[in-house]
Amino acid sequence: MIRRLPAILAALCLLMQHSAQAAPAQLRIIPQTELRFGTFAVLDQGYRVVGPAGNVQSVGVFSTTRGDTGPARFTISYDRGSNSRRVLNLRIQLVLAAAPVVTQGGITARLTSYQTDLPGYASLAAGQVIEINIPNCRQRVCQRTFHVGGRLDVDRNFGGGTVSLMIPADAVLISVR
Repeated sequence: MIRRLPAILAALCLLMQHSAQAAPAQLRIIPQTELRFGTFAVLDQGYRVVGPAGNVQSVGVFSTTRGDTGPARFTISYDRGSNSRRVLNLRIQLVLAAAPVVTQGGITARLTSYQTDLPGYASLAAGQVIEINIPNCRQRVCQRTFHVGGRLDVDRNFGGGTVSLMIPADAVLISVR
């Protein structure tokens, strides 16, 4: 047993050294729900706005069901890669890209603007840079959840449809202090 002690101690040292090393920091944007405009009919043309709080406004668009509308939901997540408790202040740039045009059930639908519940960015255009701050991060993983609504302009050839859009988003960490 005494002869094995140096080998056991060496293995424990390697294990402790390996577990003490930090993983690389990682920023992720996690889409949780799509932007849902619901099921509707349109006479000729119109639009529907789904706000970041879930409120719906329609002009020339008529719902055929209830409860199938809602904003997109995203979570920005920063994993510092270690269990350090050092306070971090994060600055992140976010861009919401243009969603694809939807052609379905005799309608053509185009997302023409975004709305968010992020402070200072109530209304924005696709491609506009948004800055998100996460102050006083003390955990290993710090997160910020936000909602995105938008305006959908609809043209009709015939019928109606159900429109739900996954919004393309990209985030870049620009500062950690």
